[in-house]
Amino acid sequence: MKKNVVIIEDEKEIVEAIKFVLEKNDFEVFGYGSAEEFFSTKSWPSQCVYLVDWNLPGIKGTDIIKTIRLNDKISPIFMVSAYNNKDQVVEGLKSGADDYITKPFNFEELLVRVSNAHSKYNHLQDNLMNVGIKLIPEAHSVIKDGATVNLTAREFVIFQHLFKKQTDPSSREELISQFEKDMEMTERNIDVHIFSLRKKMTKLNISIETVWGTGYKIVL
Repeated sequence: MKKNVVIIEDEKEIVEAIKFVLEKNDFEVFGYGSAEEFFSTKSWPSQCVYLVDWNLPGIKGTDIIKTIRLNDKISPIFMVSAYNNKDQVVEGLKSGADDYITKPFNFEELLVRVSNAHSKYNHLQDNLMNVGIKLIPEAHSVIKDGATVNLTAREFVIFQHLFKKQTDPSSREELISQFEKDMEMTERNIDVHIFSLRKKMTKLNISIETVWGTGYKIVL
């Protein structure tokens, strides 16, 4: 698959700088200065990585992402913004973005993020699977199909580990090891947090099953 990137950004200097870095690394870059310009053009690639600025003339970036997501559920989308507080990061991710990049950013880091997103997208296409779940560490939240569940810090650590392993069960000892050594955590604590997680995750239709003699696993 071609390494396509769509940039929706009204600052031409930023667009040119990003294009220079990405094109040196074999990406084909399509730049648009506004939502109107982007949506009026029918030539942008259907399979690509998106970089969408928050502050744009006319329609703001979050609304652009929501519109893209109506027809494209899996292309990687990065929200790019000078806003960096928790509420704005969450709003950007809830609009459908997969990641959030704060201005000013390091161009080498941007290249790595875009390259990783492209590789993961290829893998996703190859395996024809997308669970549509986003984990937001900054807010200890999980989002699925527009619904959000807020967790405690400890619940989020447990859920994140189970989510990474998915069908492989995790023992209580393994879950305890995810916490700092000076943090009091026992098998009983793990069971209590799992009980709470099960109740909260019913909203997202996600189950946490007990694997007798082993521990717990997540079922999406």
